[in-house]
Amino acid sequence: MDIKLDQYKVFYEAAICGSFSEAAKKLYITQSAVSQQIRMLEGELGVMLFARGRKGAKLTSQGELLFGYVKRSIEEIRNAETLFERMQTLDEGNLRIGAGDTITRHFLMDALERFHSSYPFIKIEIVNRVTNETLNRLVTGKIDVAFVSMPIDNNIYPDVNVKEIAKLHDAFIAGSKYQHLMNKTLSMSDIASLPLAMLEPKSNTRHNTDLFFESHGLKLNPEFELGSYDLIFDFAEKNLGIACITEEFSKNINDKSVFKLKTDFIMPERSIGICTLANVPISPAVSKLIEIIEDITN
Repeated sequence: MDIKLDQYKVFYEAAICGSFSEAAKKLYITQSAVSQQIRMLEGELGVMLFARGRKGAKLTSQGELLFGYVKRSIEEIRNAETLFERMQTLDEGNLRIGAGDTITRHFLMDALERFHSSYPFIKIEIVNRVTNETLNRLVTGKIDVAFVSMPIDNNIYPDVNVKEIAKLHDAFIAGSKYQHLMNKTLSMSDIASLPLAMLEPKSNTRHNTDLFFESHGLKLNPEFELGSYDLIFDFAEKNLGIACITEEFSKNINDKSVFKLKTDFIMPERSIGICTLANVPISPAVSKLIEIIEDITN
């Protein structure tokens, strides 16, 4: 059976109008074309759909049965078209974002506030995971856009487009217990010998810090490994350890009873990347969010 959608559209309009000629006018085709499409449909289905007469075309019982199904299908298609039109104008839709807790709180919050204020009918879903879990959700279509700590391995994620959006710089901070270190310049081995409070190993931030120290023959063995970036501040403030922090996420550092340690080395510059799927058009909502972020960061 090789029935085309166009035949059902013609059938639908003919049933609504009760006339092949009126259906032809609405469809901008000839009456003979309408008649031909109906005959082809009737031939494929093996039933008579219309009783033709001088006063028009009336549905048969089989035609009434088919019309019920076709009407629902046509209406669903039109509803979908309307939905996509509204999504294009950001009057409706969903925005699924993947990002870690830290990036969400310290980087995305202002942009999300502005986006929601401008487009209140877009439902925002935020999934907080570490970088690898976030990217896995992106490639499997569970989120629309990801914001991650870079770098990421292009060999593992070849189908992901990454755009750098902000630079990050790491440093070490200490609490009042370590005042004796305030005026000293510490080496990497000095830092490695101190009690440390750091993010858990599966975070990209921690992974990159470990790699940097390992490249200089040093291994970090933190006394505390935490899942929350903000807890690191608390641990440093309570003198539980030296904390590795991101300066761009720590604008209120001077309001806390902690201080930045001086070092004879500089941690490698990192960045936040916006990740989308390659060869997949980004949605209007994602495009607008990126536009807002770029406006804030520039």
